[in-house]
Order: sequence, then C-alpha cells, then structure tokens
Amino acid sequence: MSILVTGGTGFLGKRLVEMLLEKNEDIIIFARKEDPELVRKKVKFVLGDIRNKDDLEKGFSNAKIVYHLAASIDSDDPNLHDINVNGTRNVVELCKRNNVKRLIFMSSSATLGSVKFATEASPYAPKSKYGQTKVESEKIVMNSGVPYTIIRAPILMGNNDIWLKILKAAKKRFPIIGSGENKFHNAYVDDVADLLVLVKDNKKAENEIFHIATKDVPTYEETYRMMAEELGTQMPKIHIPAFAMRLLSSIATFLLGSKTPLTLRKDNIGRLITDRTFSIEKAKAILNFVPKYDTRTALKEMIDYFKEKDML
Repeated sequence: MSILVTGGTGFLGKRLVEMLLEKNEDIIIFARKEDPELVRKKVKFVLGDIRNKDDLEKGFSNAKIVYHLAASIDSDDPNLHDINVNGTRNVVELCKRNNVKRLIFMSSSATLGSVKFATEASPYAPKSKYGQTKVESEKIVMNSGVPYTIIRAPILMGNNDIWLKILKAAKKRFPIIGSGENKFHNAYVDDVADLLVLVKDNKKAENEIFHIATKDVPTYEETYRMMAEELGTQMPKIHIPAFAMRLLSSIATFLLGSKTPLTLRKDNIGRLITDRTFSIEKAKAILNFVPKYDTRTALKEMIDYFKEKDML
C-alpha cells in the first residue's frame, strides 16, 4: 500500500514526506517537478498539474492514503480557484474511483477570517480569495463520501524563503503596522507535519476537522519583540496606521504587480493587523495531540538555522 502526497515538494509537504519516510512508508509524490533530495531517498515521483486529472490519476496506483497539500496561497494568482478548488475536486473524484481509505486535506484557518477564538465548529467567514477557495475545497471533501480528515493551520513558521524575508525586515526594524495589540496564532511546520502523520491511521480522526497552532497566543507586538530579541536587534518604535499601510499596498500593487514586496502585499498586511486565534483543544481531547512549539521556540529554531547557514 502506498501513500500519495500532492504538493510533496512544498514547504510542509517535504517535511511530511520526510517524517513518513522515517516510518518506512512507501511514498508517491505528485508535483510539478522532482526534488533532488527526495529522489536520492528513493521517493517515487509522478509529475503533472493538479488541474489535469489524467496527470493526477497516474499517482493513484496502489495508493490507499492520500494527503492533498497542493495549493496556491497567493490571492492574486489568476489560477487560484482552478488550482485549489478544481484541483481538490480532481483529487476527490480519483479517491472515490480508487477506493481510497482516507483523504487527509490540508486546509487553512483562513476559512474563518478574523476571529478572537474559533473552534472547528465556528462558521465560515473568509476574508481573502485564498480563504474562499479553502472553504469551497473543504465542502467538496466533506460532501464526497470519501473518509476524510481536514487539518486547518494558520501561518506556518519554519525555514523557508518567506520567513527569511520577514526576519530580514525585522532586523532592519520594519515598523509595526497598527496598534500591535491584536493576537494571532501561527503554527510551526514540524507540529503540523506531526499531526498529519498522527491522523493517518487513527479512526478517531475519520470525518473530523482539527485545528493546529502554537501552544501560546502572543500579540503581534509581542511576537515582534521575541523576534527582535532572538535577532539581537532593537524593537522599532514607529507604528504605521493600518489605513496608511493599505494605501501604500494599493500603490505598490498598481505599480509593481506580482513584484510587490512581501511586506506590502494586501493579504499579508491583513494577516498582521487582525485578531486570529484558534482553539486546539479538540486535537488534545480526541487525539492526545499537544504541539511541541510555542512562538519563541519556533522563532529561535528558525533564526538559529538561518544564522548557521549564514543567511541572516
């Protein structure tokens, strides 16, 4: 029996595959291109586009567990809906055709929008196009008749290019946007991958949704302060009003389009200035799952990694 992972070369997907390999699982990755490191580990690749069902079907040979992680996270991507929603529909239809035992779908807390404390039963309230596609995708999965588990995570922390850019901006004392008093959850990539592995063979996880996030819920300013302390730099004293930042974002997007810097993108600004906290009690109660990371531990691990690689 094989495990199919769509998006297995991505930030989270690769970490998940590495953890599954440690358990001697037989892995098939469906992706646009191969990852040389995973090829060396004898992982089988099927290449193609998630929007092309014929491409995708080649990955379902003997696959009884499917992790669907492939997605676009850019709300400005013209192919966002096609990749996220129609791609998920393709996965679901092939799961049904091939009698897959469990579909594990990686969703997002963006389905719930701005919330001060959300449970898995909280109503959908997406604030971004990306969040809307995840709502549609969740509904496709839940109404499919295929046994499923849905994992919702907020922003993933870890050693990727996005966080490297964020840390470099903090090192340069990029101003705080708004009051900084809003609270928001993040999740460390290893915790998310751990939960994805755990639910695979757990009957208690069947046809359920689970939230995953860090153990603590700091404010935006507290998160920035931790970052500055771990970087060995000073906290910025300047706060830029949210409306001014949105205006700058609109101008930058008009002038630069897809080349707009990460710190000036509308969705990213929205994520920083809104309350976004989630209960992780369901995973604790049903699965006995407790995340290992709090925000400072995650930040320290990332910063130490980038410093060791002489990237920061």
